[in-house]
Amino acid sequence: MGVEDIGDYAETLIRFKARKLARTTASPEIDWEDFAQDMRLDLWRRLLKYDPDKAKFETFVARVVEHKVASIIESRQASCRDYRRCRHSLNDPLKVEEGADPAERGDMLDQDARHLRKGDAGQPPEEYVGLARDLQAILPSLPPELRDLCRRLMSRTPTEVEQETGIARGTLYESIQKIRRRFEKARLKEYL
Repeated sequence: MGVEDIGDYAETLIRFKARKLARTTASPEIDWEDFAQDMRLDLWRRLLKYDPDKAKFETFVARVVEHKVASIIESRQASCRDYRRCRHSLNDPLKVEEGADPAERGDMLDQDARHLRKGDAGQPPEEYVGLARDLQAILPSLPPELRDLCRRLMSRTPTEVEQETGIARGTLYESIQKIRRRFEKARLKEYL
């Protein structure tokens, strides 16, 4: 996909945003062309939704590219990718019984792999019970549309919910922010 497919304006904007993103992110392993390709692909997928009666093509392109940049930044800053959240190294020695072979934390990976993948390493089962109880307490206080969205997000990704319901991505993320604020207000920030 190139200039002939999406137009000069779109290609110029994508190149500009991709170069800027590559300079400002702390990931030198990702080249600006990779960011540009992600933006082109996202724009290409969304072109079917373009309605010339609602906005000029340039406005549509700018919004799509800006939203893609925001989602790239958001995903790169996600807590599951944040090296500062690691409390322990896999090479940390574990306490072993006297006379036993030395072991490292990484040796225990099989037992904790499920929790590590889910980002909840070290949480005891009681916390899951607490989470379920807290969710049951706050869900009825949510407006019906946020309650429905919250239930859907328990088993689906935002993209799946967007495709399933037809809710625009911007509206969906605004609603997610409303849910987050309600959780924070109810002192459930630890679950976010």
